[in-house]
Amino acid sequence: MVCKAMGNQSKTSETGGWCDWAVDRAHLTDEALAIGLAKLFTGRTVVGLGDGLGVYRRLILGTGEVTTYDAFDGSPNIHAITRGQVASLILPIRQFVRIISFECQHEQAYE
Repeated sequence: MVCKAMGNQSKTSETGGWCDWAVDRAHLTDEALAIGLAKLFTGRTVVGLGDGLGVYRRLILGTGEVTTYDAFDGSPNIHAITRGQVASLILPIRQFVRIISFECQHEQAYE
């Protein structure tokens, strides 16, 4: 495993994801934010990047406002840790200063 190769002192893997023993300690949750986001995304599908243990996924889906929420995280073994609720996704290793996201699908289905 990539975390063990880096030694016991490291909380993150060589790919930048939280190690198994740190992932549940490293993610913080703002429940009011989750409820606000659910209202903002009413009737939409959502993708969560860096979703940790999937707490935001669970809270947002729990409101019934969002139709689908796919969660991804870069932590090694996250799929097993969350019993399939969060999928593994390793983004390129870079130090991003700013991130911008554009809507990818605009109000219509593509075939």
